[in-house]
Amino acid sequence: RGTAPDVHAVARTLAERRVHRHRQAFAVSDPTHAAHLLAAAGDPAAPRPLGKVAFLFPGHGTLRYNAGAPAYRLLPGFRRSFDEIRDAVLDRCGVDLTPVVAEVDGGPEWFDEGANQQLGLFALGYALGRQLIEWGITPVAMLGNSIGEYAPAALAGVWSPADAAALVHERARVAWAEAPPGRMVAVNGDSEEVLRRLGPDSPVEVSVISRGGVVLSGRESDVDELLAGDALAGLDIRVLAVDRPGHSSAMEPAARTLHGVVAGTPATPATLRLVSNTSGTWAAPEAVAGPDYWAAQLARPVLLDAGVETLLDAGVDTFLELGPGASMLGTVRWNDRWDGSRTGLPLLGRAEDGDLGVLRALGELWERGVDVLAATALGGAEPPPRCSLPPHPFLGEDPEGDQVVRAESRSRGRRPAQVVDGSVRPVLEELWTTALGQPPSSDADHFYALGGESLIALNLMTRLRERAGIGVSLAEFSREPTFGRLVALAERDRPATPAARPPVNAVRLREGTGRPLFLAADAVGTALSYQALADRLDGDRPVYGLEPDPADTAHRSVARVAAQHVDAVLALQPEGPYTLGGWSFGAVVAHEMARLLIARGAVVDVLLCIDAFMPGRLGVPLGLDPEFLYSHVGFQLAGVLNIGEVGRRMRRNPALRKLFRDKARVLAPYRPRAVDCPAVVFKVGVDPRGADRLTARLAPLYRGGVRVRPVPGNHWSVLTEPHVRRLAEDLLTTLAGVAPVRNEAVDVR
Repeated sequence: RGTAPDVHAVARTLAERRVHRHRQAFAVSDPTHAAHLLAAAGDPAAPRPLGKVAFLFPGHGTLRYNAGAPAYRLLPGFRRSFDEIRDAVLDRCGVDLTPVVAEVDGGPEWFDEGANQQLGLFALGYALGRQLIEWGITPVAMLGNSIGEYAPAALAGVWSPADAAALVHERARVAWAEAPPGRMVAVNGDSEEVLRRLGPDSPVEVSVISRGGVVLSGRESDVDELLAGDALAGLDIRVLAVDRPGHSSAMEPAARTLHGVVAGTPATPATLRLVSNTSGTWAAPEAVAGPDYWAAQLARPVLLDAGVETLLDAGVDTFLELGPGASMLGTVRWNDRWDGSRTGLPLLGRAEDGDLGVLRALGELWERGVDVLAATALGGAEPPPRCSLPPHPFLGEDPEGDQVVRAESRSRGRRPAQVVDGSVRPVLEELWTTALGQPPSSDADHFYALGGESLIALNLMTRLRERAGIGVSLAEFSREPTFGRLVALAERDRPATPAARPPVNAVRLREGTGRPLFLAADAVGTALSYQALADRLDGDRPVYGLEPDPADTAHRSVARVAAQHVDAVLALQPEGPYTLGGWSFGAVVAHEMARLLIARGAVVDVLLCIDAFMPGRLGVPLGLDPEFLYSHVGFQLAGVLNIGEVGRRMRRNPALRKLFRDKARVLAPYRPRAVDCPAVVFKVGVDPRGADRLTARLAPLYRGGVRVRPVPGNHWSVLTEPHVRRLAEDLLTTLAGVAPVRNEAVDVR
């Protein structure tokens, strides 16, 4: 889809090459994207049919946004089934599922509620399954993870959709009401090794076995004690966003209550084959209709690895994930028996994909003989310009020579790969395989479509830096997350010597030829948080995110960090005026950058502070400022006591607590100084009176004047949809008429 000249230009380019005919489809965002995919496409001998199909349903924690919105817009069958469940849930449970398919007030916080999360996953899985069955795609088997097992049971006719939703709601209620507070921790490691480290008397239990690792579950104090010790030293650990000890003996009281609820719900034997969480083998149709099965399912471990083995033994050819992301596909691909003869397809994709995720799935289905476009919203659209596009003929060969560029599969168990003959590709192949459970099959392999997540990608970049000394920007990779692009970035950014790597990397988040906007990275050190904002800015202004090298930790101070950032800015823009900004810790760095640039005689036209401002008082170390100390202590307590968004994020990523402590140490000796430039603070959670008070407080810091603009959202959501739209509009208004802003009520001399 695109303008006729653009499409025909792609066609003419490819028509000059030797071609073969076969059935192949791409979902693309623009002609450039189309050309890239066509150039990277392989040349299969014949289109593969779907074959035997399995439906996969993800578990708790995977639904963090309105993941169903694209399917709701594009798939009428999905829309009908979802609306049916939404009406029933609102009537029987008092929960409105609209946030799953539309942008509404409340944002990410809505999904933090356990019942909302699980009802949303059930509605998504059931509605997607009904849509597929209406298209004639009947699964030979279905496998769900934990709460993900309820949607396939409803699809198999065990309960009506309304009764199944009511059971999901009751299951969530009793789990939170009758189980003690707890924690669940994902550990990358062999289950036998993890159990050996725990010891036979450990109160922490293995609750899930999957994807080359396990999930541990236990009471909060027991898990905290385990994490504070050395038992899991050397293993990758990630705390999950769950505050109950799921699938452990601590859930037995809740399981007994659930037993009675299921016993009172009308049920019939399953008519489609289900793989049991508790056994990892085929579930007996009659057992699934009884309460014993579902009570045990709540309190016993989930054997995902065994379930995957059962599906592979059944000869499943195509695995379809019916939910957000591709976490279940990642579990399947981790199995040693996964190979190129099988297909894994996420139906929704990621949040960043939007409609493209569903369109990509439709294209994959079409390639395999399932032509359902007429049954979607696209069927009634005005036909776009069409022309025949020949496929790429080269079987992994460089068209300019004979060098093979396709990556060969590498088996597990080999010793770590090294940089060979100047190429970093072997190292990247191994790291990619470790992260996703399968080696790259071509340069076009898409990291997120294959089950990758942001945290997995961040871990991959960390391992790359440790193994090869190469710092690839996560933000830059995420813009085009293919294996080929990763190789290109690694080769480009590999320094001749370790000292040659710059301490700050300027990541281009938006193209343009005008005056750049430079945004200093947040406390985590990645510019990825600014990508959604950069995408919404228009005009000809390029946007750069400034990322410090995390390996450069010696003698850190705000002044040193800011000076390194200034060097990166001057390398790109030797002369002013300069436009600077930052969110959170990045705003403090940007303030000091402005001071250093002005001290050099340069002009800073405006400093943009996103939900952040310089704390403390002029000339006084921040560590002596009561407000700064109170804020830091409150922040750490919120993490320890699991209060609000801060607590949730620290529980998901324990490393954040240390990171924020380190940033506080960096800030403590810093003495704020005034700068001769205007500043605009985009602040969440303030009314006009609060904005006036903050303006008066900050006025002595900015001799060019300061303005506080209230914006929606909270500290964590202001840079995400839907709040980033308003932020972008206000920022564009500010940049369109940058001029000194004078405070008439305050003498700033």
